[in-house]
Amino acid sequence: MIKFFSYFVLSMLLLGGLLRFSLEFESAQDIALEQMYRAGMSNTAIGLANPDSLRVFVCGSASPLGNTNQAQACIAILTPAHFYVFDSGAGSTANISGAGLPYGRLQGVFLTHFHSDHIAELYELNLASWVIGRPEALRVYGPKGVRKIVSGINDTYELDVGYRVEHHGSELLNPDLAKLKATTIKAGVVLEDGDLTVTAYTASHAPIEPAVGYRIDYRGRSVVISGDSVVTKDTRRIANKVDLLLHDALALPLTVAATKAATKAGLDRPAKIISDVMDYHASTDSLIELGADIDTGMIAFYHLVPNPANLIMSKVFERNLPENFVLANDGDWFELPSDSSEIIHTSK
Repeated sequence: MIKFFSYFVLSMLLLGGLLRFSLEFESAQDIALEQMYRAGMSNTAIGLANPDSLRVFVCGSASPLGNTNQAQACIAILTPAHFYVFDSGAGSTANISGAGLPYGRLQGVFLTHFHSDHIAELYELNLASWVIGRPEALRVYGPKGVRKIVSGINDTYELDVGYRVEHHGSELLNPDLAKLKATTIKAGVVLEDGDLTVTAYTASHAPIEPAVGYRIDYRGRSVVISGDSVVTKDTRRIANKVDLLLHDALALPLTVAATKAATKAGLDRPAKIISDVMDYHASTDSLIELGADIDTGMIAFYHLVPNPANLIMSKVFERNLPENFVLANDGDWFELPSDSSEIIHTSK
């Protein structure tokens, strides 16, 4: 048996070596490219699975503080008839593309507030869905100030749109569909789209005002997306009896350690900035207390402050977490089947 296993391993190594050597030749490269593109286009044509569920995709789990390769804040919500994105941080569009999400039926973007890490890729998201054939202009929902954001993006990329229309033709790329449309929202129900309801609530992220979070309800299932906020009475009200709460989370031991290290190194500006961040994000301890006080199926930390760049930092975020708490990472899926209590969490 040992001899057979040794021969098998040796054969696999030789086969791998031959395959690697064959790729030095153009004909082998062309064959490999054809197969690679054929598989990719076939998957795109088949499309994403579309079960009767409220599905949540984490397209960005990071914050600006810390160094990782994770994208900034972005959560996608999908049902068989809906596709909305909540915030559009740097790097998130690549994750949406990589997951094969259906750009052609993207219906809108909801913004929690206007920090750069929540709006940085609005145009990239707009461009990707416009090029793939989105049939309507992309609507951007947000608190007061969203019209200024949208107007600025439309003005900034007006030339880009013109170049693309001239190159590919207006029949393929309708320039009217490249312009973002703004809708200003306040706390309360902001969208009723068939079985899907989106409700905004007031977040606390001073000095940013207004800032909001959102609750999404679909066929007996519910999700709350906090954006950036400390825990408030509004948080407790909106998140009570919700299936899944996605909340920004700050690990105080990490931020305190980073502040002390920066101060000791004479880096006064970074030390001040890191220290300031502590008062307008929910600490992991405050979220654990929240989970004990309300009836919530699962609480997922996202928009992690600072981004955990290694296992030690992740372990700090996980200190004292109850069983129904998880750390969200880019590429995670949460599936909530309709009229059920099940939550299926899948990590990439």
